[in-house]
Amino acid sequence: MATLPADVITEALGEIGADEIGDIDDGSRASIRALRIYDTTLREMHAAAHWNFARRQIQLYLLADTQGLYATETVVPLPWQYMYEWPTDCVQMRFVFCAGVTAMDADGNPIGQLIAPFRQRPVPFIVSDYLRPNPIESSWDVIEGHSPESTRVVLTNELAATAVYTGIVQYPDMWPPLFRRAFSALLSARLAMSVVSDKKFAAQLRDTNQNIADKALIEARVRDGNEGWTIVDHEADWITYRSGGPEYGNETY
Repeated sequence: MATLPADVITEALGEIGADEIGDIDDGSRASIRALRIYDTTLREMHAAAHWNFARRQIQLYLLADTQGLYATETVVPLPWQYMYEWPTDCVQMRFVFCAGVTAMDADGNPIGQLIAPFRQRPVPFIVSDYLRPNPIESSWDVIEGHSPESTRVVLTNELAATAVYTGIVQYPDMWPPLFRRAFSALLSARLAMSVVSDKKFAAQLRDTNQNIADKALIEARVRDGNEGWTIVDHEADWITYRSGGPEYGNETY
C-alpha cells in the first residue's frame, strides 16, 4: 500500500503523543495545522541539500531573447541575453549548462546546423523575479514561481540552457528512509506547540524532535552523498579568472 502524506503526518503526531488523524481533511486541529505547514516544511527539507533522489534535469523553456532570433519577446534584464521560465516543480536551481542543440526543419527533423554547442561545465546564471503577470483565472496559485504580478525566471547568456535542479518529490515512498525520518521529526517539532495542550511539555517535545531532525538530516546528507561517485577534474572558474585566465564567453571547453 502506498504511503500518503496523511501517513507521514500520523507518524509525526505519534512522535509527540498526539491523536492520530484518520484523514488529512478530517477537520481536526492536528490536520488543520499540519495542512498549513506540511508543504512549506517539505520544500525546506528539499532545499537543505542537493539530494540525489530529487535531482532533475530539463531543457528550460525560453521566454525572451534580446536578439529576437529564438523568441518573440526581446526584453531581458541586463546584462543577460536569454530569459527562461522557472521549472514548475523546482525547489532549488543547482546549475545550468548547454546539452547542445541542432537546428530542426518544419517537421522536427535535424538539418545538421549546430545552434548551441555542448558545454560540459556549468555557465553563469541568476534566478530573478520578472514582471510577467499571470492571468488571475490561471492556476498560478498552484504553480511554483508564479503569481498574478510576476514570474520567477532564470537569466543566462546560454542559448538552449539545460537546468539541473532539485525538484519537489511529493510521494513519501520515493524518499530515502533517513530523509523521511528527518522530515517526520521536523514536522513533529513544528506541530508540538499547537496540538499538545500542556505547553511546557509541548516545548520539551518540540526541542527534542528538533534535535532528532537535525541529527537525522546530517546523517541523511552523508548517506545521500555517498551514493554517487563524483570527481572534480577541472580548475574552478574563479581560480582561472584570478590567475589571468579567460573571461566568460572566451572559455575553451
